[in-house]
Amino acid sequence: MRPLAKDDPRQIGPFRVIGLLGGGGMGRVYLGRGADGRTVAVKTARSELADDQGFRTRFAREVAAAQRVGGPFVAPVVDSAPHDDVPWMATEYVPGVSLTAAVQEHGPLPEDAVRLLTAGLLHALAAVHAHGLVHRDLKPSNILLTAGGPRVIDFGIARSAADTALTMTGTALGTPGFMAPEQLVMQGAETTGAADVFALGGVLVFAATGSGPFGTAEPQVLMYRTVHERPRLDGLPADLADLAAACLAKEPGHRPGLPALTARIGAPGPYGDWLPEAVAGQLHRLSARLGDPRSPEGSVPTPPAGSPAADRLPDRTVPGPVPPTLPATPPPGAHGPGPGAPPQERYTTGPPPGPSGVSPVPPPHPPAAPGPGRRRVLAALSGLGVAAGGGALGWALWPDGGADGGARAGTGTGKGNTPSGSRQPSGGPRSGGGPSPAGAPSDRLPREIRDRGVVIVGSDLTYPPMEFTEGGEAVGVDVDLGHALGRRLGVPFRFENAVFDSLLAGLDAGRYDLVMSAMTDTRDRQEGKADGRKTGSGVDMIDYFRAGLALVVRKGNPEGIGGTGDLAGRTVAVQRGTVAAFYLDELAGKSRAKWTLRELSTPAEVHEDVVRGRSAACLHDFPVAAHTAATHSGGDALELSGGQIDPEPFGIAVARNGTVLRDAVREALAGLLSSGEYTRILRKWHVEDGGVRRVVLNGGR
Repeated sequence: MRPLAKDDPRQIGPFRVIGLLGGGGMGRVYLGRGADGRTVAVKTARSELADDQGFRTRFAREVAAAQRVGGPFVAPVVDSAPHDDVPWMATEYVPGVSLTAAVQEHGPLPEDAVRLLTAGLLHALAAVHAHGLVHRDLKPSNILLTAGGPRVIDFGIARSAADTALTMTGTALGTPGFMAPEQLVMQGAETTGAADVFALGGVLVFAATGSGPFGTAEPQVLMYRTVHERPRLDGLPADLADLAAACLAKEPGHRPGLPALTARIGAPGPYGDWLPEAVAGQLHRLSARLGDPRSPEGSVPTPPAGSPAADRLPDRTVPGPVPPTLPATPPPGAHGPGPGAPPQERYTTGPPPGPSGVSPVPPPHPPAAPGPGRRRVLAALSGLGVAAGGGALGWALWPDGGADGGARAGTGTGKGNTPSGSRQPSGGPRSGGGPSPAGAPSDRLPREIRDRGVVIVGSDLTYPPMEFTEGGEAVGVDVDLGHALGRRLGVPFRFENAVFDSLLAGLDAGRYDLVMSAMTDTRDRQEGKADGRKTGSGVDMIDYFRAGLALVVRKGNPEGIGGTGDLAGRTVAVQRGTVAAFYLDELAGKSRAKWTLRELSTPAEVHEDVVRGRSAACLHDFPVAAHTAATHSGGDALELSGGQIDPEPFGIAVARNGTVLRDAVREALAGLLSSGEYTRILRKWHVEDGGVRRVVLNGGR
C-alpha cells in the first residue's frame, strides 16, 4: 500500500479512495471504501485502453457477466463504470497473503495444503467458467491465502485487455511460465477454459516446490520452454505430479476438465487450520492490521479453552434491510448498478438464507460509511500512512454548544477563528479540571493553543457511535467528549476528518494537537512503532474508554446464549475480515464442538441477520453492538448477552513533547468523570458499560 500521489483520484464512482494498492496490465488498483462501509479494490484502465471504444464494449459485456460470478473462493465484482472517462471496476477487497509471498518467504506448502489450495481453485474456476469467462492470467500473485481458504482475484478482466493489446501490438497478455501454449503461439484459436487448467497445473507446481513448471528464466526463455519442453515436476509427490502433468498437457484437448480434476482432488475444505504455522502467523499479523488498524497485533481476544469450533459451509446470501439507526445519505450511485441491473449476490459462509422467495432488496439509506468499524477492513498503509489531503473536512465544536456552537464545517485554525461573544460556562478554577471563566482559555493550555484559540483534533469520522457524521456534522461519543473538554478548557475542539492510518503521522507532523478516534492504546503506539519498525516519535495515550467484542442476540435471548460457550450447534454472524471473525477462527482450534459461521460485509447486515432469525447471535465490536442493540427498532429487536470479551483501552493521543497539553486534557477529563458529565455522554450513546472509573496514562499493553 502506498500513499496517494497528487495525480491519484480521491473519489472513483461511489468509492472514497484510501490508498494505492499497485498497478497491472489494465492500469492502477486503488483501495476504496463505499458509503455502506464495504472496502473494495478499484481498478482503473490505462489511458490507451480508455480511448479504445472496442475495449469499452468488451469491458462492459464481461463486467456484466462477472458480476454474476460468486462463491467462497473468488473476489466478486461489486460495481463498475465502463463508460466513464476512465473506465473502472470494483471487486470485493479480500485481506490475505498472496501465494507468491507465502512461498517466497516461508517455502513450499505441505502436500495437504496444496490439495486444499487446488480444491478451492477448482471451485473458483468452475464459478468463472460457468458464466462464459476465462481467467487467462491465473498465477500465484493472483491467488490470496486467507483463513477461509484461497481466493482468486482479477478474473474475467484479462480477456478485455488482451483483445485490445493484441490489436495494438500483436503480443499476448499474461504471465510467462503460467500461460498456456495456445496463448503464446497466437495462431487464431480461441482461448478456452483449458488455458486456466494449464495455469492451475503451474500454480500447483509452484505451491508444492517453490518454482514454476518451467523454472526461472527470462520471459522469452519461459515462453519457449512452455511451447517446446516438458514441465519440470521433480520434487512433487507422485499423485500430485500426475495431476500437474495432466493439467500441463501441450494440447488443450488433452487436458482434463474441471469436474474430472475435482473428482481426483476432492471437495474443498475444511480450512480451519489449513496453512503452515509460519504462513498462519503472517496472516494473523496481517489480519490484525487489515481488520483493525486501531487494534494492534496481540490485541485480538484470546479465545477461551473448550469453546466450540466453527464449521464453515459455502453459502449464498444477500443483504437484508439496513436498520435506520445510523442514518446518512450516500453519494449517487453508492448502491452499485442502477435500475435494471441484475441483483448482486454475495457469497459467504453459513447455512442457506431464509425462506426461498426472499428477494435481495438494496437498502435505501445505508449507514454512514462505518466500514467494519474499529476493526474495519483497511490495508495497512506504509509507515507514516496516507497524509490527509487539503480537502479534509473540519468541524469546530465551540464551548457554548449554542447557535454558533454546534458543528461548524470548514473552520480555519488561526486566531480569527476564536469565537467572539460566545457564552462560556463559568465557575471553577482555571487550572485543574474545572471549567474556565467565560471567554478565557485555561492557563493550563500551551500558549500556542491559547493564542490560536482552538484545539485541532484528528479523527476518522466513520465509526458510529464513537465518531461519525450526521447531516454534515461531526457527532458521536468522542465528539461529545471533545465538546465537553472544550468547555472545561475554554477553547473549541475542531475535528478534522482523515484516514485512520494517517492520524498518528499527522500528530507527529504537527497537523493535529490531539487524536480522538477510538484508538486502542498499545505499547507500540506509545513508542512510535509498527511491525517492529520505528515509524514516529511516539505518543502519550490518555485512556478514557474500554472496548472489546460483544455478543448480540434477539430480544429476550430466546435461545439462552450466555457466552461463546453456548454457540455450539448454532449459526453465528460476523463481519468478514474483522477481529470478530478472526476470534471465531481461533476458537475453531480449541474444541470439537461446531457452529455455522455466516460472514457478511457490513455491520448493518450482521445485526440484521440476527433480527431476521438467520443467525442465533452475532459478534461485533462492543460500541457498535451496544449502540445497535439499543437503537434498532427502538430497542425492541436485539440485546447484548454476557460481558465484553477482552476489552482494551481507547486513548486520546498526544505527542510525546506535548506534556503541557497532555496534563491539561487529563485533568479536564478527570473533571468530567467527577462531575458525572462523562457518564451522561456515554449513556446518551448507550455505551456506558465501556466507561472507566479513573483517567490512566499509557495503560495499554
